[in-house]
Amino acid sequence: MQASSVSEYIKKAVEEVVGTYLSKKPILKDTKVKRENTGLKDISVVIGLASEKLEGVFIVSYDKRIIFDFMKNVLGEETNEINKDVIDASGELTNQICGVFRREFEKTGITLQGSTPSIVTGENHKIEIPSKIPRMVFLYQVDENKDLMIEFGLIKK
Repeated sequence: MQASSVSEYIKKAVEEVVGTYLSKKPILKDTKVKRENTGLKDISVVIGLASEKLEGVFIVSYDKRIIFDFMKNVLGEETNEINKDVIDASGELTNQICGVFRREFEKTGITLQGSTPSIVTGENHKIEIPSKIPRMVFLYQVDENKDLMIEFGLIKK
């Protein structure tokens, strides 16, 4: 599996899902390897990944305003605070992004199963991931000042 393939699968997932619901084309601003468990946005959604021989993580960390826009566009609900509905919406949006990613990833011959999302909110929150899982990070700009970040990592079981 090549990093360029993973990058293309993530790009397809972000553009398909975010582009559909927000009517905006996300722009990839940065890609890097992440070792620390900091630098997350306002809302982070974690989905565990597993196959017969691999395990890993798929995290989407959102500027909360992206979820607010999603709720307004899809549900017709306006909000400006993180509440239960925003948390649920972030989980749903992430499930869809991860679902498209997993569908694309199957082109490698590997089927990944996804866990139920876990959601963390708040300023300067951390998600502790075992250090043995190296993660690639993809930072996307949705609007001039609204970003989302995807972290992805897999290792052999």
